[in-house]
Amino acid sequence: MSTSSHHELSEPLQNWLKSLPPTMPMRATTNSPMIEGKRLEHWIAESNLPADSLVAAMLWLRIGLIDPTHEIVQAETTPLGSYLHGVVHRLEGDYWNSKYWFRQVRDNRLLQSISQSMEQRLEEEGLMSMALSLSIMSEGIFHPSGLVTAIENQSQQPDSESGSVLKLERISWIEWTSLWENA
Repeated sequence: MSTSSHHELSEPLQNWLKSLPPTMPMRATTNSPMIEGKRLEHWIAESNLPADSLVAAMLWLRIGLIDPTHEIVQAETTPLGSYLHGVVHRLEGDYWNSKYWFRQVRDNRLLQSISQSMEQRLEEEGLMSMALSLSIMSEGIFHPSGLVTAIENQSQQPDSESGSVLKLERISWIEWTSLWENA
């Protein structure tokens, strides 16, 4: 998203984004407070964002509500739309379908830009060694399917280690932030 688009968001919406924790859920939010959804719906309208825009889809995705996001991206054929579709299915636990949508992105500039942002942020956050060991990053390239596999493997652990879950949620947030900057 260009800098000017960020300025077009209403101040309450910008403040709301800043107030969210720097993590993303590994699974879709099923018990998300309806108040958050209603608040977001109001702020999207107040910001004059088309309700069916990819920016709106990303905002819904930010709080883990996949139904409104899926509704928007289902008809999208753009690389970003395909990417977001992959994230929706990852959050849904539909891992093979998620990987399918990531393969549909086919925009090297978008993927390269996300990779550069991810590499920098993972280094800053001290998460690069984990990303490398899980094949989420390799040779400066971010692999969204690697993140899908890591989340799938973690979700199959009976006693998920909370530290690993938190790190994967943090990596997912870094991914969202990278997408937000590049949308």
